[in-house]
Amino acid sequence: MLNRHENKLLQIGEIARKAGVTVRTVRYYLEEGFIEAAGRSPGGFYLFTPDAADTVFFVQKLKDAGLALKDIKSIYLARRNGRTGHEASREVMKHLERQKAAIEQKIADYQALKAEMEDAIDLVAQCEGCSLEPSRNNCVTCSKITCRKKIPLAVKAIL
Repeated sequence: MLNRHENKLLQIGEIARKAGVTVRTVRYYLEEGFIEAAGRSPGGFYLFTPDAADTVFFVQKLKDAGLALKDIKSIYLARRNGRTGHEASREVMKHLERQKAAIEQKIADYQALKAEMEDAIDLVAQCEGCSLEPSRNNCVTCSKITCRKKIPLAVKAIL
């Protein structure tokens, strides 16, 4: 994402642009302790190392994946609060393993939802060419629906 050889300090707007987020998001991550300013410009603007954009980008990706900011923050705090690298790594690994398990569960949930949607699409596709008015009475008595062992939830919801 970023040129790691860049040594220039960046202002909040540049961090936001490089990370693909808003300036408000960068300020929030600064307030929450995900990033730290390397200093201030003569005009009083916060200045950051280019690595701050990597951090903001990564935090945002985790957030976009559905992780709560409090959980993401716990990973960062575990590293910062460790007295030794060994201690910090063990705590960070615990947090990462928990987050990995949560992501795996979400993937399984999405796969089940996808299968449910595929069943619904298959059933609704069979309605093509139907000349009856789409109503609960007409649809629940339709042989295309009554012959099924299980009616997809997406179809049940609209019947």
